Order: sequence, then structure tokens, then C-alpha cells
Amino acid sequence: MIQDMYDPEFYMGEYEVSDVATKTTSMKSGLYKDIAECSKNQEINTESERNVTMERQTLYCVPIPGETDWVKSGYSDKTGKKGFPSSSVTPSRSKRGLEEDNEAPLDTRMEEEMDSKIEDNKRPRRDVLEGSIPCNNPDLNFPLPGEKGLPCLVKVYEDMDGFAVTDMIEFIGVLSVDPSLAHVYDENRLDGLQNSIEGYEEPMEERSAHAPPPSLVPRLHAIIHHKLKHNNPHVPAEKEKIDTDVKSLRAEISSLRRQILSALEQVMLGDSLAAEYFLCHLISSVYGRADVMPLGKFSLNLTHCPPTNEYGQLIHTFMEALTTKCHFFPLSIENMNNLRLSPEKDYTANRLRSGLLQLSADTSLVIDETQLQPGQLEATGVKNMTALGNLISWQKVEYDFRFHKQDFLSNVCVFILSEAKSILPSDCLVPLNPACVVENLQRHFSQLDVVLTPEFLGHVRSFLTICKLQEYTISDDMQKAIQDDFVEMRKEDHKSMTVDDFHTLLNLVRLLSLSALETSPTQSMWEKAKTMEAERKRRILMSNNTP
Repeated sequence: MIQDMYDPEFYMGEYEVSDVATKTTSMKSGLYKDIAECSKNQEINTESERNVTMERQTLYCVPIPGETDWVKSGYSDKTGKKGFPSSSVTPSRSKRGLEEDNEAPLDTRMEEEMDSKIEDNKRPRRDVLEGSIPCNNPDLNFPLPGEKGLPCLVKVYEDMDGFAVTDMIEFIGVLSVDPSLAHVYDENRLDGLQNSIEGYEEPMEERSAHAPPPSLVPRLHAIIHHKLKHNNPHVPAEKEKIDTDVKSLRAEISSLRRQILSALEQVMLGDSLAAEYFLCHLISSVYGRADVMPLGKFSLNLTHCPPTNEYGQLIHTFMEALTTKCHFFPLSIENMNNLRLSPEKDYTANRLRSGLLQLSADTSLVIDETQLQPGQLEATGVKNMTALGNLISWQKVEYDFRFHKQDFLSNVCVFILSEAKSILPSDCLVPLNPACVVENLQRHFSQLDVVLTPEFLGHVRSFLTICKLQEYTISDDMQKAIQDDFVEMRKEDHKSMTVDDFHTLLNLVRLLSLSALETSPTQSMWEKAKTMEAERKRRILMSNNTP
């Protein structure tokens, strides 16, 4: 995922080198390289008129925030056997293949590679190595706390204006891990990176942020890239192949939907109505915008939840097994006052400091409000609460650039667990009505292990992703029937059927249709949506009247 976009970078796309002994000259290309190539008996003619300066864009990319373990494993399995350097490359010493040392993390193995290269090239680069700066506890700028993996500086040469923060991109390119990139060069050296441009001296913080050691942040020079609509390794990217998967799922959709609802009902403590709304939430996604209003979002507030921290954690674990990206956020006074939810620009390091809400599309955010205790919200807490409300209501996140603030569009599925109505807004409030008293939540959820077989999980994971990708339309006849029905409901009781209620109904019938893999609603689906909404409103009324 793109976390930050640096200023455009100028480099020598073509440059002239001359042989010191023979004085003959030749041209070399700087494409897909970080360091200009120049052998011992050559020197770069920096003043040559044949040199061509070109421009490239640097993107700071991080592992997709909240990506679940089964997604990582799925992509790892698809990758298969690791590649080795070309036979034309003669290594300075024999190195272990990546699969020969599976116990060591990838960043550790890369650091060992870097150390060996530094040792091999120590003599000709001694003056460079003496200027090295140790990197202690680097801030890799991951949006979510506790995230692991390798970030990457991706340098793109085409379509430089076609990228945006939080985009999920797959890149194919040339990996650059030259160990000399880990060191600060003398600004007077020709073979180094210029630290001073037109009298401006680059601050040490900016230099460290933009040029971290390649063992921690490797460079990738992109040759091919394409945006990802989803990150499910079991669902193809091509529409034609997705259509094939849809046909196979449609053949068993009735049975599959019953099995999914049965599992969700178990999670909802036996509440079948809550299970239906939960399924609609899981397949919801912003598909368009009408002015500032995002269309398709379906944030769900489940009230009357057990007053224990355990229930939220168990639901999050369950959702991790089904969704591709999921994060659990306990809504506590401490978290609200201390965490940074919205990204902020750091002008000293000239980079965008990430925030917890800097998430890619279709990330599931589980907010546990049952953990909220009495306390005082500080200025940061109030700001964070506003940011959460804007995300839920408008699907946008405000980035703070100090001198101005800018809204970036988002698409995050927010699920709120609370005892009473949440202090945060939501699209749908459902009071939980357990079918039985559950004394041991762990034991209750462990009963799902029998249902959640690998085969069933594979079907559900593909189903949830495909539902989000389906196109939805309403026929003219069905549209007229729904409009006429709305007019009749308004005549009967205009207070119980507002415009907002009608919008909720339209959104609900859309999600119910998609959950049946239908691309347009039927009359029976419309009636089902009205019945569900009537029961939900009845529950809300009863809970409001209960002392």
C-alpha cells in the first residue's frame, strides 16, 4: 500500500563516461538504478552535453495494513519457489538460498546479504563507509501498531500522476539493495548523492527518512504495475475469471448462504436477525459517491453486547478468518488521547507520518466501545473522535499538513460493538437479542471449529470478495414498484418512513441481493428488507422503553 509520495526525483537517465587511459567515451543508462555505474578506470563526464536528466517518482510503500495471516500465506503459496540471481552474475562468495534459511526473517537475511557485500567492497569504498550513521530503532511508518514486514521505496518512471496514498499496487521491477545506499555521502564527492541543492542543505532527519538502509527498506525500480481491486489470493483479478467463479458459486449459493448465516448466528449468540445484518455489513463497500455522500457503506453498531473485553476479541478473531484485512481498535480514553489516527505532515523529515485510519479500501475496522471507561478526553482525543466520526459518516480522512488540511477519500467497513447506543455515528443500529445465556464465550466460539473447515473457509472468503465486486442495477419496473411502495408507506405513517429510512432500505435490499449473488433486486427481496427493518425498529423501540 502506498503510504507516502515523495517529491519527484531527478536523475541521470543517460550519462557519458570516459576511459582514463584511452580517453574514449561511451554512454550509459541510469534507468532502474540508484547508483551510477563507473568502473575503476572510468570517470563520469558530469558536464557532458550528451547527458540527459530525467524525472522519476518515489513512493514509500508498506505492507497492506491489517492484512490477515491467511492472505499472506495464500500469496506465499502462490509465489512458489524463490528465484536466484542470473547465471551471468558471479557472486563474490557463495550465499545461501532464501529457502535454505526459513528460520531467519527476511529482513535479517537481507541484512546478512548487505553485510557480505559491504565486506566484499570495503576497500574501494572505505571513505564512504567511514561516514556511515547507525540506524537505531527506525520508524518504518506503518499505519497500524505492531505491524511487521518490509516497507519499500518504489521508484516509478511512467504514469507518475496515476498514484494516490492508500492505493494497493502490485509492482514488478528491478530490486536495488546496494549497501552503499545505507551511508551518507560527502556532498563534495561526484559519486555520491548531492546533499545540497542551490544552497539548501538537506536536514539529517529528511536524509534518514528518505534514504534508510536497504536492509530495512529496499528499493524497487518499477517496470510494470497495476492497481489491485482486492487482495484476496484466491480470487482472480481478471473479470472473465471472476465470472467463472461466480457461476460456480451460484450453483450452490442457497446452501452456502445458509451455512454462512448459521456460523454468523453462532457469533451473534443465536440472533438470526443480527446475523443477516452482519452478513450485509461484511459485503458492504463504497461503490460511488453522490456529491459528498458515499454510496454503499453500511457501518453497523451492534448494541447490548456482553460487557466483557472477550466478546470483541473473539469477533475480531472470527472476522480475521474470513476477511482479507481487519484491525481491532479498543475505544478507550487512553487510546483516544495517545494514538495518532489521522496522518500528519512532518516538515523536518519531509514525510507523511502515518495514522491508524490510513487504511486501504475494504479494510474491516472493529471498534470495541465496551472498553470505554469514564475519563477526560484531551485535545488529541477530541480530534481523534472527530476523525472517527468523519470516517464513518463521510468515508473520508483528514490529513493534517499543518498549514492546511486536506480530505482523502476512504472506504473502510466500520463495525462498532457497544453496550448502549454508540457515541459514534453508524448507518445501522441493531440491538443484540441472544437466543440463550452464554456463560463461557470461549467455549461457545470454539464450537465454530467444526464448521470452519478449510474447504468452507475457502468458499466464504471467495464469496465475500466476489460480492463486493459485483455490479448492481435496478430494472425500471422494480424501481417504479419500490417508489410506489414508498409513497404508500409515507401515507400510512410519514414519521416512521423518512427519507433516511428509505435510503437504508434501498441499501439493505442491495446488499441482500448481492449476498444471494443477484445483480438486481426482486419483489421478494424487497419484502424481506422491509420485514427486517420493521423488526429492527421494533427492537430499538423496546430497548428505548426498557428502564
